[in-house]
Amino acid sequence: MWKMSSLIVAGCFGPVGLLAAQNAPRSADLRGTWELVSIRDLKTGTVTPAPRTEWMQFTRTHFSVTAMSPGRRTVTPAQYDSLSSEERIKVDYSRVFDDKGNQVFAARAGTWRLVGSQLHQTASMAIFAPIIGIDRSLKITTLSKTRLMVQAPSFTSPDLTTEMTYRRID
Repeated sequence: MWKMSSLIVAGCFGPVGLLAAQNAPRSADLRGTWELVSIRDLKTGTVTPAPRTEWMQFTRTHFSVTAMSPGRRTVTPAQYDSLSSEERIKVDYSRVFDDKGNQVFAARAGTWRLVGSQLHQTASMAIFAPIIGIDRSLKITTLSKTRLMVQAPSFTSPDLTTEMTYRRID
């Protein structure tokens, strides 16, 4: 009798386990380049278009994120060469921060691993140095051939959790 009960239970729960396994994100599906499309504040539900151009790239073991806000100041090499040392420092600063101290360029890179639906990223280099060596966990809510959605707390405000939507660009 216990064999029959086991078969009935396995028959009931077997397909559920199979479906769950099929829906789990796969490392191979992340590889490539993803562009940020929108950000949703999970507390308010407000969705905003990407405020910057941001690309997230995955190889088999490493990731990189590069982001740039519109309106970033540019200086030609000839202009830069004609500047004083003090002016060059200001121009160099403006490549990362605007006049109000807002970051206009960001970059980080390191290793990544997938544990279930949790994407763990550990930066080994970053403009925002406090995240170097920190295991940052992002929850993958959607992963298809063309779309990636992840939820993560803000770097600077852990109480703020957002859902970022990316589209594959490669």
